[in-house]
Amino acid sequence: MKKISLLLMLIIAGWSLTACTESHNDYPMPPVYPQEPVVTVEGFEATTTDAATQPIDLATMTEESIQMFTLKMGTLPAGMEFKNVRIEAKANDKPKMEPYNVKASDDGKVTKEELTNLVYNFYGKKATERTFTAQIFADAVKGTESQLIYLTKPFTLRITPEKLEDPYYYLYGLATGNYTAANANRAIMSPVEGEGNDMKFTYTTKFTARNAGDLLVWNISYWKTDFQKKDFSKVYATEKLYDKSESGTVIQGNKDNFFIAPTAEYYTFTIDLEALTFKWVKLEDQNPTKYTNITMIGSFNSWNETSGEIEMKAIDQAKHNWYVRCTFPSDTELKFRANHDYTVMNWGYGDSDKEWTTDEEWAKVCEKDKKNIGVPAGQYDIYFCDITGTAHFVPVED
Repeated sequence: MKKISLLLMLIIAGWSLTACTESHNDYPMPPVYPQEPVVTVEGFEATTTDAATQPIDLATMTEESIQMFTLKMGTLPAGMEFKNVRIEAKANDKPKMEPYNVKASDDGKVTKEELTNLVYNFYGKKATERTFTAQIFADAVKGTESQLIYLTKPFTLRITPEKLEDPYYYLYGLATGNYTAANANRAIMSPVEGEGNDMKFTYTTKFTARNAGDLLVWNISYWKTDFQKKDFSKVYATEKLYDKSESGTVIQGNKDNFFIAPTAEYYTFTIDLEALTFKWVKLEDQNPTKYTNITMIGSFNSWNETSGEIEMKAIDQAKHNWYVRCTFPSDTELKFRANHDYTVMNWGYGDSDKEWTTDEEWAKVCEKDKKNIGVPAGQYDIYFCDITGTAHFVPVED
């Protein structure tokens, strides 16, 4: 679609038509135009509402849409239409990413779904407040030509998406020894950070390569409720039976299509529950260091190296993934260490103490000799993988 260089000629002299093969109906909603030249037009402006300038928590939003602005409509020349009102939003901390166009109605309403998609486009599904610089635009259209119109000055938009129903996904099957609901929470999967996708998870260990009884992926709440009713409609499995491919498609509802490692070696298994895909990546090091013990030491036991450490239990045959449920009566700091000896191996997070506080992020990748982890008082299922350094603190709910 062509853009008119000076909208002033529209108001004074009407629309000057030139030949053009495109139709203004050919673009998707909302269209993206080059940002030149963008103009303001007297009589056309939008005024943001208080709802738009205050933090928006989608978890407490009860209506399907929210009034983001009111629109003042002037008069366009005959044959010209006012179309495609939208909010263009840019993530403040991602300046290199393209802006996202949020559909809006002419009466200034934006749906909850559109606001959700805005956040997901940049960040994924984590329930964290995100800040955008936004501006409202529209198009004046006649025939095959259009002009992009400013309707507001830039304003700040703050949105928090809804928290996922349950962000914890687990492996079930003979490879992890999970047979009953009582021990179904042993093999937790790790969220993948830094990709803007909060529905991608991994697990690293030495896997078997047998054709039956191996791995399925379930959300823990599904296991506790659906499994008791023999309802397997929400279980994640492969599309193909006995699929030993390095990657493939994920489906729900087929409990017989286990995930099977290509070979009986060490792999990182990844499942993407947005794209519904999986992949196996074999570790370069097929002989990772094995430890006799993994423990937690911290202010809860006064950093005593001879007594009071919390022992974790290996939950896979290769003894690289560890688990314990424990309660901290008060806020504490801690680190993981191997064989009761800092010099053998110890894991923390960040360059300063409590850079990771577990009530803000439930999973992180720890590193050798890093600083103390802050843990608020409470009861937790705690997980640690000594190959990847990934640690998880999952609050235990009644």
